[in-house]
Parts: sequence; C-alpha cells; structure tokens
Amino acid sequence: MSPAHRKLLKAFLSAFLICLIFYVGVYIVLSCLGGYYFNQSGKVRYHSIGLAVSDISTWTPKGCRFQYRFKNTRGEYVSRGNELGYLFAPLIMLDRRFFHPTEVLIESKNPE
Repeated sequence: MSPAHRKLLKAFLSAFLICLIFYVGVYIVLSCLGGYYFNQSGKVRYHSIGLAVSDISTWTPKGCRFQYRFKNTRGEYVSRGNELGYLFAPLIMLDRRFFHPTEVLIESKNPE
C-alpha cells in the first residue's frame, strides 16, 4: 500500500470515528432527556373498533419515536417511528435491551 493510500485510509478512519463519537454523544444527551411513555404493542385492542390499547411503557429518548415490533390490524409486525427515531434506531434498541427495558402493563389474552 502506497503512502498516499495509507494517508487517505487514516483520514477516512479518523472522520468515521469522529462521526461515530458525535452520533453516540448526541444519543446520550437525548436519552438523558428522555423518559418512559405509554405505547401500544398492537396485541391488545378494543374489540368494538379495533384500536390498539396502550399496554406497554417504553423508554423514549427526547424527540425520538421508534417501535421495532408493532402488530397492525392485519396481524403483521411492522416498525413505526419518526425520522429521528429511525436515525437512532440501533442505539434505541440497544438502550431498551440493556438499560431501559420495556414494561408490559397489560398482558395479551392471545399468547404468541
């Protein structure tokens, strides 16, 4: 590998590392400002009109809305959220798995 290629690779890796640190840093600030909010899993619904009931409490960083598994009216699992939520989705999923687990408030009668 030529010295020019090494220099270019080093610059690329440095820029990537700076962007990664900035990405994680912004998420940490948003997470510190976040909190638990009522949410719907889609598994518990009102029988008369089919609307989902708020049956879980999920950790949500400030301004981020993201849910990996929501059961829609057709019984399919889909993700839903806003732009900021999708941007930080990998970190939100890690955060909920290891630091802020989802709390189930109402158990579904239909086990899956």
